[in-house]
Order: sequence, then C-alpha cells, then structure tokens
Amino acid sequence: MKFYDRNTGIYIADSNEDLLACTAVYYDEIKALLSGYILSVSGWRAVFARSKDENDHSSDVGDGDRIIAAAAASAFFSYLGKDHPRILLGSDTRPTGRMLTAIAARILIALGADVDFLGIASAPEIMAYSGSGYDGFLYVSASHNPIGHNGFKFGVSGGVLESVEEEKVKNIFLSCMDDGIAERMRTFSASVSEESYRTVLKHHETVKRRSLRYYASFVLHTAHADDAMIPFGIVVDFNGSARSASMDIPFLRSHGADVLALNSVPGQIVHGIIPEGRNLDDARKALEKAYRRNPRFILGYVPDNDGDRGNFVYIARNGKACALSAQEGFALVSSIELAHAVMMHPGKKVAIAVNGPTSLLLDDIASRLGVEVFRSDIGEANVVSLADRLRSEGRSVPICGEGSNGGCIVYPAKVRDPMNSLMAIAKLWSVPGLYGFLMKALGKKERAVSIDAVLSAFPEYLMTPSSSPDAVLGIRSRDWPMMKREYVRIAEAEAAANMPEGAVRYEIREYEGSDEIVSPYAVGTPTGGVKLQFLSADSAPVAYIWLSRSRTEPVCRIMACVKGRNAAVHDHLLAWLRSMEERADRVVF
Repeated sequence: MKFYDRNTGIYIADSNEDLLACTAVYYDEIKALLSGYILSVSGWRAVFARSKDENDHSSDVGDGDRIIAAAAASAFFSYLGKDHPRILLGSDTRPTGRMLTAIAARILIALGADVDFLGIASAPEIMAYSGSGYDGFLYVSASHNPIGHNGFKFGVSGGVLESVEEEKVKNIFLSCMDDGIAERMRTFSASVSEESYRTVLKHHETVKRRSLRYYASFVLHTAHADDAMIPFGIVVDFNGSARSASMDIPFLRSHGADVLALNSVPGQIVHGIIPEGRNLDDARKALEKAYRRNPRFILGYVPDNDGDRGNFVYIARNGKACALSAQEGFALVSSIELAHAVMMHPGKKVAIAVNGPTSLLLDDIASRLGVEVFRSDIGEANVVSLADRLRSEGRSVPICGEGSNGGCIVYPAKVRDPMNSLMAIAKLWSVPGLYGFLMKALGKKERAVSIDAVLSAFPEYLMTPSSSPDAVLGIRSRDWPMMKREYVRIAEAEAAANMPEGAVRYEIREYEGSDEIVSPYAVGTPTGGVKLQFLSADSAPVAYIWLSRSRTEPVCRIMACVKGRNAAVHDHLLAWLRSMEERADRVVF
C-alpha cells in the first residue's frame, strides 16, 4: 500500500516494498564504498545517488549504499541498548531521502524498535520533538552538501550525539562490517511484515501533526515569550527545503508577521543549498520588491536543506536589500540575546560558546557587554557541550553556536534554528529598553528601532566568507596531526615577517572537542582545527588565520579575520595561510 503526506502530497513509502530484497552486492564493493564515507560528529555523509554524481537529482540509491544505510540504522539501535526503544525517524527533502528512511524504518522495526515516522521534517523540528519522550532520533540528511549527497545524524535528548557517543555508534557500525553484512541486513528487512510497516506509515499523519504543534510551542519557550509579536514583514525563500514542510508560515503569521514565500514546494530546489552569497539573491530581490509595495517587509531568510541554518537579507536605510554574511548574522542575533541576558540579570556572569573560526567581531561586541567568550572546535555538538559545561560552572549562556556558518543555538535549543533567530531579532521591538541598551553598549545614540542601525553600530572587521572558494583547499595528506605540526613549524618561522599592522605577538590556539588549548607551540590534537591569533601590545586580538580539516567533505577549511576594513591585509594573511598549508601538505604527503 502506498502512502503520501497529506500536507505536501509527497510520496512517502510503500508498505509492500522491501528495498533490500533485490540487492546484489559483494563485501569488497561495500568496503570500497565505505572508503568514500565521512563518519563524523557532524553527521555521516556520502554521495548516495546511484550515479555517484554529487549533483545528481535522482532518487535511486545503489545496492551497496542501501546495505550500508541498513547497517547504520542497526548500529544506532544497538547503541541505544534497549529492547524496544522509541525512535523518531525523518529526513530532509533530498531525493534519496525517501529510500534511505524506508530502509532504516524496516531495519529498526525488525530489531524491535517502536518507530514514529515524521517523513520530511526540518532538523530543529525532529530534534525538538525527540525530546518529548523518545529514546533517540535518526535523521537522514546531508545538511548543506550538494543534492546528490545524503547521510545520517543520530541523537538523544533533543540534540545530536556528542563526539564520544557518536564514536561509540561508529565503532558498532564498523565492527559489523564483515562479509556477512549484506545477508544479515536483507534477512532483517525481509522479516518485517507488511502489516507492521503499514501501521507505522499510517501513524505518520498523527506523528507529524503532534510534532509541528510541539515544535511551535518549543520555539515560543525558547524565546521566553508566549505572546511574542513580530511587527514586520518577512520573505522566506524555502528553496524546497525541509522547512517548507514545517510550521514557518502559519507560525509567523499567527504572531503578526506578513509573509511572502518563495520556492515553497518540498523538493523544489532551484539554487545552491548553502544559504550564502548568490544563493541569497532570490530572497534579496524579492525583499526589495516587497518593501517597495509594503514597508513592513524588512527581513528575509533562506534555510539550507535540513532547515537548521538560515541566513538573512535585510532592508538598509537607503531602501536597498542587502545580504548578511553568516558571521554578521550570527553576531546580530548573539548581540541581541547577550544584551537581553545582561540587561535582565545584572551582576550575573554571562558567557557565549562559539567555534574556533567565529569572527573576532563577536569578541569585540561581547567585551562591550561584559560577556566572556569561550571557544570549541568546529561541530555543533562541541559548542553545545561547551555551553553546557559553562552553565554547570554557574554562568548564564543564553546562546551558543558556530559563528562561521551562522549557526545560532538559543538555549534551551540544542540545534541552530532560523525561527529562534527571528524571535531574537523581534525582541528589539518587543522587549522594552533592549534596543537602547544594546545601542548604548555599541557606543551609538538610540534612534528608531532598526536592524540596519544595529549593524551600522558594529565595529568593523573583515573575514573570509565560509562559502567563498578561497575558504576551501584540497589536501593529499591523511596524517592530519602531522600536517598541523608541520604547518605550525612553518608559521612560527614566518610569523614575524607576516605580522599584521597593530600586532606585536601571536598565540597558537588548537581545538579538540569542546576544548581550546592556548600554547606557544603545536600540541598536535588528533582531529581539531588550529588558529594563529595575532595580538596587540595590550593583548587585544587584531587578526587570526584558521585551518581545519572538514568533517563532512574531503577538504580543508581556511579563513582569515582582521580588525578594520583593510582588504589587502586580509588577502595577504589568507594567501600566506594557503602557501603554508600547501607546503606542509607536500612535506607530510
């Protein structure tokens, strides 16, 4: 029996279909496929399109990848350690998501799990609802990767697994990868009766309705405002993402916003998935046009495919629509939440947890508000873990996140969410005195509430956009700690000749999990990123260069950030960083 989502009309699954029944694959093929997988705390990812073209919009998944998907679901079941765990299952709108969730559902049912199937759901939705009594969630998504990619995120208690726990799932998964894996997975899948699978699919509509209701309530709880109003118009370019099957439009309208939606059919992916650069153009142009018709329209956002990242466009004082970089968007939302916490709880220690490559703009704003900044390695789970640790030490941490990609995680949420960011921005209008308090901290006189005014009051910094081609660099070496040590050795020898204006010394900062290690030499952490931070005579940071190995793609990420607007200084530091990385790679390889 075929099942369709009543809200979207999208085909979900056929209760009579066993996608492992006709697989014909040898163990050597599975091993070869696994070599192309990235298994990290940020998610397990690979190109799942049968063609292995990362830009393929096809929904078909190859036989070997089907077996691997089944084994991933089995590993998560074993990790939970219960006979009948309650597991929430969902996916973003990637074409291969339907097959992968269907495979995972049958395996989990066969093993004894009580499965609730959400179908298409945003990452913040499934994570929020999973905290309502589920033992865990399995989410099929590759976040911002190209359309042919897909993968898995595992989580408990409303958030993705921390690195230590994710490593346990990975070890279970790898330990079962032997020459009998295909036959075992086929046997499990074949053991599921049509009736039991049909029962899960029939329950989908009820599960989805409850999930949306819970998620809307959770967003309000996170905003600390059950009656919050949004007194402006918003353009949303869904780009066919999972948010197009969520509660955004009715939620925003019910709280006072005018809404103009673009590309709102799930799977209607019309431009690049990363919501940065030219991928914001449709929203920017639509916002400018909407503003001319109705001046209430001052803001727009574009989510990525799983709907946790959402970057902004806004109306500037000249009436033109401008795109915010990920770093600027993070700084905007963070400044509001931090100012709110400081204003409402004077005398309390307030802090923010961010990742290593978050811009120094955030540090500058935080210092003006009397807020401490703490850093972890890249990875959402790392910043959430760091924030939890700071709270256990008595600090108030109202927001954390990966500033380098605009990932605002407003407490108690454990995942970035554009809805939470929107509710934070609305506080400028809805919380008496907040706008004036923030503007005073930024050294500007209070005027009529304006997003543009806040952004104009920010101190000036120049940073490499994470979406820029200049921020990505290929490497051949697989020995990351060794390559980092060689890179730092070169940097130490050349730092004096490349010191930016205003800097008198530098620090080496390495990152592992939720820890930042500041030292005068390379520690060589196993997986984390490394930063050279340049400081003035009074120890204020004036610039940094950042290098890390991507956890979700076979590349290195590089970035430079400088105080002021001197593009020549930024470009020089980035070119020097690239040169050092390439030389280190040659030596180690």
